[in-house]
Amino acid sequence: MFKFVADNVGGVGTKRKQSPRSCDSCKRRHKRCPHTRDPRNSSPLALSPDSPRSTPRQNSTDASSWPQFQGAADAQGARPQADTQSQVQRHAPQPKSTSEPRGGSEEAHLRFVADLSPESAFIINGQRGAGTPSISTHGVGLWLGQEHNQTSQEATSRGETEDEAVHVPPQVLDGHAGQPMLLSALRPALRRECIATMPPEYELGLLFDLFYAKIDPIFPLLRDEPWEKHSTMETVALKQCICLVASLDPALRPHLRLPHTQGTLSQIDFRARIAAAVKQSLDLGFIVDKVVLLQVCALMSMYVENEGFGELSTYYCAQAVLHEQTLGFHVGWPDGKAGGERSRRIFWCVYILDRLNAATNGRPTLIHRRDMDRKVTNSVDDQPPPFKLLIRIAQFLDYTISLYRPHVTAQAHAENADQTFEDLVEATGAQNLGNGMLASLELFYLSVVVLRGRSAGQRPSSELQWYCAARIVAVASGEFKPSLVFWPILPFAVTVAASVAYRSLRNSPMPYNRRRAYMLFHDSCEVLDELSKAFLSARAMARLAMDTMQEVERVATERTRRESIRSLHDNGPSTEVALVDRGGAQDAARDVDQQAQSLRAQAAGLSQPLEAGPGNPNMDQQLAHTCDQFDPNFFNDFDGEAGVFGNFDPSFDLGRIDAIFSANLDLGWSYFGEGWQTSGQFP
Repeated sequence: MFKFVADNVGGVGTKRKQSPRSCDSCKRRHKRCPHTRDPRNSSPLALSPDSPRSTPRQNSTDASSWPQFQGAADAQGARPQADTQSQVQRHAPQPKSTSEPRGGSEEAHLRFVADLSPESAFIINGQRGAGTPSISTHGVGLWLGQEHNQTSQEATSRGETEDEAVHVPPQVLDGHAGQPMLLSALRPALRRECIATMPPEYELGLLFDLFYAKIDPIFPLLRDEPWEKHSTMETVALKQCICLVASLDPALRPHLRLPHTQGTLSQIDFRARIAAAVKQSLDLGFIVDKVVLLQVCALMSMYVENEGFGELSTYYCAQAVLHEQTLGFHVGWPDGKAGGERSRRIFWCVYILDRLNAATNGRPTLIHRRDMDRKVTNSVDDQPPPFKLLIRIAQFLDYTISLYRPHVTAQAHAENADQTFEDLVEATGAQNLGNGMLASLELFYLSVVVLRGRSAGQRPSSELQWYCAARIVAVASGEFKPSLVFWPILPFAVTVAASVAYRSLRNSPMPYNRRRAYMLFHDSCEVLDELSKAFLSARAMARLAMDTMQEVERVATERTRRESIRSLHDNGPSTEVALVDRGGAQDAARDVDQQAQSLRAQAAGLSQPLEAGPGNPNMDQQLAHTCDQFDPNFFNDFDGEAGVFGNFDPSFDLGRIDAIFSANLDLGWSYFGEGWQTSGQFP
């Protein structure tokens, strides 16, 4: 049965709508073409993702007006001062027209397929077919090329371009949409939120300046970055990662601001907001370039969140290794392709992070030397001297990690195992480095030396470990402190030094060594307290050290109080002098009781959770009070194996303190999560 409808709606005859033709690219891929959409069918509820300015703001502030960070010019050696001041102008991205295609760099479209993968056989057998992408072979696999317009077209189909409006379906407005549709409708707003999480131009210039002055020379992950080839979201993510790492330096505390907040943020709060924006960009797939994904994940591995401590850092380090292996950086680079030197430099940055993650978070290494191509291994000599020195120390750490594996096998002696730090500096040609960079790299070297001297059982630290620990604390708190590189290696080295001091304080039978260990433990706790304003891991270790020192103070106070009371009962001459002595002893006992009550109140203040704020504001006064009131000769009164720890309160969880400080010196221990560090329970 037929039903006739009116053909004269609105006075104009209707015709069947002609569907537009597909473009050539979509026709070849047999995909629905979104490029020829009729603008007349646009919904009035369409939202543009670029209603605010979507292009990154160019740093137009004069570089000469920025303050010169102490150690920046010193870190660069003989480089002219004008070159240091123009870092941002050379490395910051220039604004691009939003209408130009975002195909990305050539490195973003390569993928390495190993010969063991079945995909490799299909690719080789199908080479004779038409339209096969370019293929570069290797001894163990091949690189599969990809068309430049494919990535941009896939982004267009998801509504990721900056010119195309995204339409809101009626189901979203009615509240009947599912999670995928709702997320798709919210993507433009989430994208704008990620772009907006960026410091103002002046503060951004300061962060760029410090990053390229202190961090880039020894960790050149973003050196000679092709900013002009990146899309807007990729550029924003890289700039946010630069802010994430550079904000660790205390010189930038007065400049940590964001547009949507009032006042200056703390280092922990500022980094948490930046990291949340980068994490959102990664989770929602705003970043397409595989090399940029690798770089962003590598820099995100330097961030430790409040919950889980090193779990997030380990996750992003593993993601960086995954992207590196996907691109095949560990086996070199296709012959005839540009970017070979850059690929090897990025590989060694990921290699260093993999070793550092294994040492700090107790994880197994993911990159192995036997899987690396010979030309990649030999490319260490082609790196700049500061970076080459860092690679040599990381290789020394790799040998040290092998000593802690469950089944240690006989292997060749490490090349750098017996070399001193001066030998490494001379071998890599890094004699002309600035004092701040040399001091930062020496901290890394000394911590590896401490870990190499593995001591089993309940034994005090060796003399070599003691020397390295004392040297670490001296460098971290000495004259080069303002010019140090503030990155995860710094709190790691100080934590190792504190663990060495605690081991001697806990296990040494000599009161003299215990006195020395207590003073070194106290000094390392002061350094950790200062670092806790930016590093959550340093804050956790500082609180544990403070708990231990407060308990030692309590034992000393109680012992002094008992001796004062005992003196009241001694037989003395029944003269007026005896009455005076008795009154003086009572006054001394009263003072000791007041000191004990003060120490209990301070210890109670340390029991608050780590989330209470950016560091303990009263910890400096507590440390000063402890140093002034405590007599190191107190350890002479405690003999035997247990020493002063035998008089600890039974409610004090000494086993938790022993386990954590011992784990810092043993790479074979499992990682302790936040629950164990705060409550003594295994995760």
